[in-house]
Amino acid sequence: MNKHRPIALVLASCAAGLSVAACSAGTPSASSSTSSPAATGSATSSSSKPPVISSPVPTTGPPIAGIMLTVKGKIGSFPVPKAAKVGENMSGGSSVLVVFGLVAPADVARFYATALPQAGYSVTSNSLVSQGGQNGAIVAFTGHGFKGNIESVAQFPGASIAGLGATNVTTIVMSAAA
Repeated sequence: MNKHRPIALVLASCAAGLSVAACSAGTPSASSSTSSPAATGSATSSSSKPPVISSPVPTTGPPIAGIMLTVKGKIGSFPVPKAAKVGENMSGGSSVLVVFGLVAPADVARFYATALPQAGYSVTSNSLVSQGGQNGAIVAFTGHGFKGNIESVAQFPGASIAGLGATNVTTIVMSAAA
């Protein structure tokens, strides 16, 4: 077993928590995020957690170059930003996990807004999220028989991913679509 896998699985679990927080905030879909640039939403719960703020993905700026990463498992390849440093690329059963660093969450969201459709995937939601001091991006997608989430955090508190560090860490989790 790769010594980084436990960390990658913890990272995926933490990113899933960010995703749940964004879901409770009512993150906009990809189509609504581009049509309403001033829209923001927030959600609060009965606990003392700070509210989750969701905002649309910026659509301006220079294009972000990408490459097609050969992904382990049945999917074959998947787009990643060219500047990304891949720290994990593993599969198990019908699931795939890719972890990369060096790309800021806003750039991750902006990259996947165009790269996923170009690669034949449908973006079902794409949002920048913030809760307390944590900032990130969450992208949900489907295609090629898979569904998945891309979750990027600006700062990964309490852990440092070997070879990637603790800033600008992104996880891609895919599984066979039901």
